[in-house]
Amino acid sequence: MKIELKKISYNARLSDKTSAYTAEVWIDGVRRGTTMNHGTGGPDAIFPRELEREINEYAKTLPPLPPMESLDAPLPQCAELIFGALLDVHLARKRLKRLMAKKIVFVHEGRVYTCRTRAEPTAATAVVLNDLPLDAAVALYLAQESSSISSKSAFSPDVTTIGVE
Repeated sequence: MKIELKKISYNARLSDKTSAYTAEVWIDGVRRGTTMNHGTGGPDAIFPRELEREINEYAKTLPPLPPMESLDAPLPQCAELIFGALLDVHLARKRLKRLMAKKIVFVHEGRVYTCRTRAEPTAATAVVLNDLPLDAAVALYLAQESSSISSKSAFSPDVTTIGVE
């Protein structure tokens, strides 16, 4: 089953405890319904309800998510977690495309950096995301565990470390 979110409308200003968004739900290339969240901490609303049941049944066949800091046990998949992951990829793709349009974006030792010119990321282990296909660049961008913005790096005074949301 290939699940996609299309026509995603995300509002960061309304996102308080959860992401405020609306989207169409497509399964195997067919529009099947919609999903939304008001961003106030409540669950996602999925319409029609049969779609939610179908996706939750499918989610039971997926491997559980690994334990997190606040949970000791693995977390079973569900429609909300699937939609959350799809929304995260969509937002990361948008942010990365915006960054790559104006700067060189690269990864070095688990951190994401930006600079204005191609000559600056000279470390042999640096991976320039601008040179990768967008899907591969987004996957590598999301894989980084950095979470804070630091002002400058050891590369040059022009290179900035950025956090990955």
